[in-house]
Amino acid sequence: MKTQTITILGLNRTGASVGLALKQSPLDVTIVGHDTDVARSKLAKEGVLAIDQAEWSLVSAARRADILVITSPTADLESILQVIGTELQAHTLVLDFSGLKRRGLTLAEQHVRQGHYVGAVPILAADYLADGRSDPTAATPDLFRNSAFCLMPSPHAEPQAVETAVNFGLLLGALPYFIDPDEYDSLVQGSDTLPGLVSLAMFNALQKATGWRDMLRFAGLPFTLMTLPLENERDIPLHALNNPQATLRWLDALLDELRTVRRLVAEENEELLSAYAEQLATEREKWLNARQKNDWDERRSPPIRPRTMSEHLFGGLARRGEDEDE
Repeated sequence: MKTQTITILGLNRTGASVGLALKQSPLDVTIVGHDTDVARSKLAKEGVLAIDQAEWSLVSAARRADILVITSPTADLESILQVIGTELQAHTLVLDFSGLKRRGLTLAEQHVRQGHYVGAVPILAADYLADGRSDPTAATPDLFRNSAFCLMPSPHAEPQAVETAVNFGLLLGALPYFIDPDEYDSLVQGSDTLPGLVSLAMFNALQKATGWRDMLRFAGLPFTLMTLPLENERDIPLHALNNPQATLRWLDALLDELRTVRRLVAEENEELLSAYAEQLATEREKWLNARQKNDWDERRSPPIRPRTMSEHLFGGLARRGEDEDE
């Protein structure tokens, strides 16, 4: 067995960036892309040059894959796995980038009948944190460079498949970081779920205003970035209700902070409000510097011995296949 095809399901900025990163490597593989939006598939292939072939059939795209990368929204994951779960090759590695990792593992347990499922999250590189674009034209091969590649394998995935997943992340320029799926979900409950709910409330509050149409003329980057989660509106309730009690705790904490800000504004207390803003701006700058350095990873994988580039990506799966062919 020789690994020949990598399929990317979902040709948004993430999927297209994965394709570009693979194309910059010396791998001799065919990169196949599938997206429900035909125009986006065409753009990823002919405009961005992120894939070699666009496959219009989800089943055909999945059947061809030696490695299958899913970058689709969380809301689409169940329907995708229902369709492809019995169509995968026995050796196929499934890398699921969707947002809720325990949900992904549960759905894989229900629907994926063969292959090796690994939940994964490539963390955005620090240089692109303020870039809210999501279409393929915003793709870049270094979207995840010098960041983390979170890995949450299924307990049924073979060690060789997990090694392949580690090496896949390295090709994206990201360091492997193994984490429990429930721990990951709890950590991003505040950083991912809360912004989604805030975007709902803020957009609705403003659109009810008398001068809403005039606001539209002048709304700029802050408003656009704050309401960005609405591009994947179906994911917002899934994330919020994944752990309702945790979501409520974050909402309560946010409301406490908003009450503090409201009090300072009502008191016209410029001194305290300025101090509050300066303190938090300093903390934000520290966070961005830490993301830029990326030196806080305590769970990196052990060093991996040098190999050919083919082995470097496909790890033990390629070696095992070669042994079987012999």
